[in-house]
Amino acid sequence: MKLLIDIGNTRNKYATYENEVLSALQFINEEDFDEQWFVKNFAEIQQCLVANVNHGEISDSIMQWCQNSNIDCVLLESENEKSGVSCVYEQPKTFGIDRWLTLLGANKLFPQQNCLIVDTGTATTIDMLSANGAHQGGWILPGIDLLFSSLTTNTTKVFATPSKVNSLSFANNTSDAVNQASWAATLGLINSALETLERDLLIERQSIKIIFTGGNAIQLQQLFNGQSTLIENLIFVGMQRYC
Repeated sequence: MKLLIDIGNTRNKYATYENEVLSALQFINEEDFDEQWFVKNFAEIQQCLVANVNHGEISDSIMQWCQNSNIDCVLLESENEKSGVSCVYEQPKTFGIDRWLTLLGANKLFPQQNCLIVDTGTATTIDMLSANGAHQGGWILPGIDLLFSSLTTNTTKVFATPSKVNSLSFANNTSDAVNQASWAATLGLINSALETLERDLLIERQSIKIIFTGGNAIQLQQLFNGQSTLIENLIFVGMQRYC
């Protein structure tokens, strides 16, 4: 059995992988990563794979436990090429491991298809993977919560409280205006990406598989006007390529 751990900026998730089967995702707080937790739950794992976009102390503690327990531990890094997927960055290690894993995951699930991957967490990232497995680049935008808080934190008289957005329309009060604009800006980024692909890469919108993943994926997909697919565990599908 293998233990797969995704350490994010806001949330930490893990799953096990055994006999080609990925378990359901589980969440864990940073302070709960300790030796007692590992021994209680994962004393029999053979390998641990870690993807970390947060500070290194977390992965250091995991690797130390694995070393003490004679368990192979792999701290994943983005690469120039793997399993037929290539990274467009000149320095692949500067490409976020979370984004790299979503590319590998999309390619595994939808081989030989053009994929636009929208990962909506602390940041919203958009990456384009062409049908031949070549990464075409992408964009990074502050996530929904950061868009909201950056405005309310850095202004004096913009008063708003976070609220759920079920549809988009012009607001008649400041709080709704900030909330709805945060989602609308993110949707606008997706539509701009599709227009850019049509203009610069001559890829027709109808041939692009739009994939939503990440913490805000469900709600963003509901607001998006067009065909799309929701893959909540896409990073872990990418991690399977390393297993």
